[in-house]
Amino acid sequence: MKKIFQFTVLLFVITLFALITACSGAEKADSAAQTAPAADATVEPAQPASAQKSFNVNGSGKVVGVASQHMGNAWNKNSVQAIKDILEPYGFTVNHQDGGGSTSAQVAAVETFITQKVDYIIVSGGEGGAFNSVSVQAKNAGIPVIGVDMFLDGGITGIMCDNWSGGVQMRIYAINKMKGQGKYILLDTSGWATLLWRGKGAESVLNSFSAIKKIGATREVPAVDPVTEGYEITKAALQADPDINAVLITWNMPAIGVYNALRELNKIDQVTIISADTGDDVISAMLEPNAGDWGFMGQNSYELGTLAAESVLTHASGGVVPFAQIGTTYFVTNDDYIKGDLKTVKIQTPEDHWKEVLEPVLGSLSDYMD
Repeated sequence: MKKIFQFTVLLFVITLFALITACSGAEKADSAAQTAPAADATVEPAQPASAQKSFNVNGSGKVVGVASQHMGNAWNKNSVQAIKDILEPYGFTVNHQDGGGSTSAQVAAVETFITQKVDYIIVSGGEGGAFNSVSVQAKNAGIPVIGVDMFLDGGITGIMCDNWSGGVQMRIYAINKMKGQGKYILLDTSGWATLLWRGKGAESVLNSFSAIKKIGATREVPAVDPVTEGYEITKAALQADPDINAVLITWNMPAIGVYNALRELNKIDQVTIISADTGDDVISAMLEPNAGDWGFMGQNSYELGTLAAESVLTHASGGVVPFAQIGTTYFVTNDDYIKGDLKTVKIQTPEDHWKEVLEPVLGSLSDYMD
């Protein structure tokens, strides 16, 4: 492996964008389906290994509508599976609708849920802003809405990872691999807020380096057949400019197309892939022999789906659901990249903050209080 050039100053920049960790990662485990209880029963089912909490909730006769944009990758599959694994043992019926890659179809599914008067709606991934109107409609109809990988106007909670910090990590990796100079292209899919933040996090770091040049405008990858689109866009860009030495992609499916293009053009050792989103496709590709250097920001969508399902259970039991919930963010590489010592944001009371940060220098807080 090549020796990795490090920019120590940038490792301090990371802390300015560090993620807010609100929960621990949940590992997926199979759960047996349970018979729905009588309508007047209080349900405390044996919890799946993934569930971290227990709720006194009877979901018999209640329907949770889940709308996902597509089921083409592990992120979407795992999020929906977690929702089913957590809610079905409590007696809830999970009505999942797959948009097949179409935002309009996904929005239409939410509209149908409102017409059907389901008890809860979960929008699992997609173009967040496209759902604000239907989210408000659902709220006005008395149906709580939960967004996964998005915040929604009218929603009771939004669940996502720290995509800004993930984007910054992607670009720190890119800068190290490029040794502070070179050319890159950026592939994105417009309309997805989480992808936008990753891209902006990238530009906030890369723009600081005069010797790093972005070739052309951001390349747009349609959500329909993104693997093929990623392949074609990358192949065309490298044929036009063979000196490109990094390709940045804001989600995983186009990254596989990028990888295929690099292998076909025998560029796998000259071009680094920097992508986002955990997936079996990405992991299996980057572990192939001679796969080249690859780093990606990852997230645990099973964890995010679990948080969505637990939000339903919390609300149904009369509890308070946090407006924002942040899942674990990861950074993964297949080379000897040396990661910085990332610091997480701490949520503290003024007293706790004084004790940890100021007391060692200024002494007791009581000495400064009137």
